[in-house]
Amino acid sequence: MSPPRVIRPAVRRSPAGARSLLWTAAAAALPVIVTVLVLAAVTLAVLVFTSDGFDALFAVVAVEWLVLNRVPLTVDAVELGFLPLLPPLLYVAVLARQTRAVLADVEQPGAREAGAAVAGVTVAGLLLTGLATLLVGSGASDFAVRESSLPSALSWTATVAVVGAGLGVWLYFRRDLREVVPLWVRGGLHLGAAFVAATWAVVTLLVLVGLVAAWEPVATALGIGRDLVGTAALTAISAAYLPNVVIGGASLLVGGEAHLGQASYSVFAVSRGPMPEVPLAAVLPTTNPHWAVQGLLLVTVLVAAVLARSVAHWFRTTGDAVRAAWVAAAVVASVIAVSPVVAGGELGVLGTVGTGSLIAAGMALLLFGIISSATIALSLAGLTRRRERAESELERRRRRAGTAVADVTAAEDPATEEFATEGPATTEPDAGAPRRRAGVSGIGHAEAEGDGHDDDEVDPLDDDAAGGADSTAHVEQPGESGAAIDGGPPSEAGDVDPPAADVPTGEPFEAMPDETDEVTPPADAAGADDDRAEVEAGAAHARAADAAEPAGAEAAPVEPVHEDSDGLPDDAPRPAD
Repeated sequence: MSPPRVIRPAVRRSPAGARSLLWTAAAAALPVIVTVLVLAAVTLAVLVFTSDGFDALFAVVAVEWLVLNRVPLTVDAVELGFLPLLPPLLYVAVLARQTRAVLADVEQPGAREAGAAVAGVTVAGLLLTGLATLLVGSGASDFAVRESSLPSALSWTATVAVVGAGLGVWLYFRRDLREVVPLWVRGGLHLGAAFVAATWAVVTLLVLVGLVAAWEPVATALGIGRDLVGTAALTAISAAYLPNVVIGGASLLVGGEAHLGQASYSVFAVSRGPMPEVPLAAVLPTTNPHWAVQGLLLVTVLVAAVLARSVAHWFRTTGDAVRAAWVAAAVVASVIAVSPVVAGGELGVLGTVGTGSLIAAGMALLLFGIISSATIALSLAGLTRRRERAESELERRRRRAGTAVADVTAAEDPATEEFATEGPATTEPDAGAPRRRAGVSGIGHAEAEGDGHDDDEVDPLDDDAAGGADSTAHVEQPGESGAAIDGGPPSEAGDVDPPAADVPTGEPFEAMPDETDEVTPPADAAGADDDRAEVEAGAAHARAADAAEPAGAEAAPVEPVHEDSDGLPDDAPRPAD
């Protein structure tokens, strides 16, 4: 016989071993391998379609991998650092999703499992980047594209991998972080993300409107492709660079400046310069902006005010709300500050593409900080007043409802106060109480006890126990008790009492005082002793009769007490036996 299996609590389990951590890292790095295989398949299909041969297959896949990790390249000794952001964003999203799924499959993941997942993704990316640099270097004689420098390539690859895997870790552990991070920090981060997303949405809408408005220049740029393949390639390039334009355009909404080589753009002035021949460049203005364009600053103010007002109910104090507003402003300023590094770079002979990050970041901090903090403080003040009024009104209604209930209870139940003032008189049984006990409650009592007595038998000692010291006030004579048990007509005292059908079965019945009941005066001491002796003798006789019955005998069914239209028991109820 094998010993019983012992399952230790989850909190006491030993930490994951090296093999488990290795499998976690490998599972998290799976999208890296799959991405390379997808790039190879797509490149192979294009080469087959264009009939260019397969000599440059590995070099092309290596360059695509470097572009996917936003590694700066050089083409014929011309630096190309302004790379499209759409492929890296999709790659980061895939890494985040896979990392979150891997952590969800691990039993109670912690810091070690999260670190293993991030390390697996990073190491796999670095290995493939090193292999890609070797491939483009070996084909340098026939392929003129290579990385600008190996340290830069490794650093960008590690950055993309850490951002993607780290985002997945945060998505998995964000519920646990709610208990650690203060409310104003969490609220500020969420509000800052909302600010950034709203700003990017406004810029995206403006770009799409510009494409429609400048459709003629866009069509001219698409005509450069000549055939379907060339047009599709130009369209794909424009779509891939759309995030770059959106991120750079966010600086314009806060009063900053963006530049593309010699050309610069802002809501106040525009300076012209050479433009790349792509459809997306047709959106850029070529003349000084109209004064209405400066209204974009008002749009930013409106966005900050609306979003700040919508989250004011998150906070209970004005101090937390104001701190969260400034944290949100700091988030927006940080995103704008790093936008030239992420979305900009060198564009060959055209020059550098980027924004005036420091000026734009400072403007974003002041604009979003002042507007959002003022709006959220005013909104919270109004919410606080409404909360106080609602709480006071609720308390007033509760007090009013409690007083009304007490008044209604006292008005509908006056007997409670009357009996409470009478004291011990409420427990004193009336003259008809023993007969009602014999007719109804004794049956339920015998069934509840289950001691083998006959259903219609009544133990006289129950009367003594219920009556207490005053039980000698009225003791039934043997003839009267026998008449009640044997099915004779009830006494007159029982006729005037309320019907006994409402008495719950199994609970001792306590008679309520009634004006029509006449209490029999107590007998002398000698008569009371004789009556008590007779009652005890009757009880002993009943117990002897029960003992003489067969063990398997079943109790006779009890006939319910029928009531007439007046609510009184029938004159001649049928005996049970």
